[in-house]
Order: sequence, then structure tokens, then C-alpha cells
Amino acid sequence: MVLDKMINRPYSIEGYNPQWTTQFEEVKKNLSRIFGEKALAIEHVGSTSIPGMQAKPIIDSLVLVSQMEHFDKERKEMSALGYENGDNYIAPDTLIFFKTAPDGSKLENIHICVQGSHKATQFVIMRDYFRSHPEKVKEYSDLKQKLKEKFPDDYIAYRIGKHQFLEDIETLARAELYDNKE
Repeated sequence: MVLDKMINRPYSIEGYNPQWTTQFEEVKKNLSRIFGEKALAIEHVGSTSIPGMQAKPIIDSLVLVSQMEHFDKERKEMSALGYENGDNYIAPDTLIFFKTAPDGSKLENIHICVQGSHKATQFVIMRDYFRSHPEKVKEYSDLKQKLKEKFPDDYIAYRIGKHQFLEDIETLARAELYDNKE
């Protein structure tokens, strides 16, 4: 599969499914085994990690590491489990592993990020913000549904349609995080 965020690919939106947590726990077991002590933490992130959130049924995992490296051994083991990978896909100095279904839709994303990096922090604070603001979960779920109805076969337009909302949420999440530290 071509690794490009702005490529049109099949996607669906589903109501929250508590099985997503169970699926994440299975992924986490493999990641713990493969990354061992290199994994400082393994987090369930993205929309499937937020109770009540409508989501693309893609399990997003975040593996926090102390430093980026090539991860040769880990890439081989992940490949043996059916994952493809790419460098610097979500941000500079990151690694992603992903699985796709036969129709090209994504099933899993595993993001490898340095602990404390901008991208790693973004994943966690966005998740935590949504978990503590159910009104924003509803607002975002409603937006996703409207965009899916408007752009059922245009994943690029769907992504663009969510962009400003997510930027606004990140601003709120960072402000809340820093206000709570003072």
C-alpha cells in the first residue's frame, strides 16, 4: 500500500465499540513482546480509545521510546505479523506500522514516537481531553457523520473537513494541560 495521508482510500465510520479496547490489548501484547524494554509505554490513542466516539474502526497505538532508531529487529518481527511500515509519516522522527484490509482500508496504526515529543504529547492530550469532555466527543462524532454523508467516497475531503476542528481541540487541550500544571 502507498503510504500517503492524502490518497483516496475506502473508509467507514462506526458507533463506539467497546471491543476496540480488547483489540488494543491484543495489539499491546505483541508490541510489548516485540519492543520489550525499548517501549517506555504503549498507549491506546485515536478515536477508538475514546468512549462514545464515532470512529473509523482503526486501532491506533502509540509506542513511546527514549530515542528513534532504525528498529531493524522490530521491523522484521512486525512484518512477520503482516504489518507494513514507513518513516516520518505522521511527523519527522517517527515510525508507523500499519495493517490494511483486502479492500485497502486501514485496520491498525502503530505510531512509534519519542516520549515527550510534540507528536507523542499531541496523541495523549487529545485523547485525554476528549475523554474528559463528552460534549466535544458528541460534537466531533456529529462532524464525522456529516462529513461521511457529504463525502462518502472522498477520504481526502473527509480529512480536510476535520482539520480545523482538530486544531481547535488541540489548542484547548494544550491550554487545559498547561493550566492544570500551574
